[in-house]
Amino acid sequence: MRLYAIPIVKNRWAYYCHSTIPSISRLTKAVDWSSQKWDALGQAKADSWKKKLHDRGTNVMNQLDYQEWFFKSVPGKSEMEQALDKVIIHHPSVLKGEVLDSELKDLLKKRVPYHKKYMYYSAYWVPVTCTFVIVPLVPNIPLAYNLFRLYSHYKAYKGAEHLQSLSDGGQLQFTPNEAIDGVLTNICFAVEQDIKFPNAIEQAFQQSPNKPDLLSLQQDIPGVLTESHIKQLVERLQVPGLEMELNRARFQILKDIATQRFRN
Repeated sequence: MRLYAIPIVKNRWAYYCHSTIPSISRLTKAVDWSSQKWDALGQAKADSWKKKLHDRGTNVMNQLDYQEWFFKSVPGKSEMEQALDKVIIHHPSVLKGEVLDSELKDLLKKRVPYHKKYMYYSAYWVPVTCTFVIVPLVPNIPLAYNLFRLYSHYKAYKGAEHLQSLSDGGQLQFTPNEAIDGVLTNICFAVEQDIKFPNAIEQAFQQSPNKPDLLSLQQDIPGVLTESHIKQLVERLQVPGLEMELNRARFQILKDIATQRFRN
């Protein structure tokens, strides 16, 4: 299991877990099977209800907090055949190990109880949503969503709990990575208050404060990790899943910064 800490801006970064550890969990295997069925919906005809359902569901999943996606990707203790002695967190030299260690410990203190709490909330709603069946041929969307959130919080809780155990045992090792430095060496990362957003972002908040069109956040912004750099990181590190997670984290972090700045 390899962990990465990649800066989006100077004082905001995202974690990524690349795990090749085979899962022994029946639940994880069941969800993998469900994921294959979900992907099959995406192959349906463009104007079919299956395709529309897949697109809307994918949009909902992409809006989930990027940190939740990270903790979900960390295997829980029960999923592993043997305990880990040490886990390396690779990071660029621009980030300091002691800062990452302190920030991750604070994050874990918040996220472990948070995901545990909402795991139980989702479980409470499952029996209620089981009754939301109109016709047998129409999927029970409320039930499916609650099951997804239940599993998502469960996985994030178990992943965060495992990381907290490793952190408390001093088994997390923060190590600068030359491959990451090779990609990020020419970026002068900006702190969030110095980021200069495109004019279209401020105009979007003026036109629709609650639902602004933030498509222009995808373009290159000085002092911010770019999509081009993300692709280079994926090639250097040979971790294909990193691209989707970093793009999600980048968008959510920039959206959060822009919202705090421009929403009245």
